[in-house]
Amino acid sequence: KELMEKYENLDILPLTAQGLALHTIIRDRVTARDDFVFYSNRIIRLLIEQALSKLPFAPSVVMTPTAVPFYGLDFRERVVGVSIMRAGDSMVAGLRSVAKGVR
Repeated sequence: KELMEKYENLDILPLTAQGLALHTIIRDRVTARDDFVFYSNRIIRLLIEQALSKLPFAPSVVMTPTAVPFYGLDFRERVVGVSIMRAGDSMVAGLRSVAKGVR
């Protein structure tokens, strides 16, 4: 809470039962390496999905296969990922797995 008051644009991913379970697995010293990687990547994808939901969207209408219009949203701008050496590199695959066409 103190951090959110100090930094107005800080957004903290809500801790759900799923999130707590994932963190429990990756923090357990007996977790196998392949499980650690798998569940860490799941946390990364959740974080990226939350971040993408904060981007600006614009209204969009598409025609469904049954010729009925669907009123939805499009990303207002192109999504670009910038990898930061070492720490950020671990998130590149997660970003690519949830945002098609991101380089």
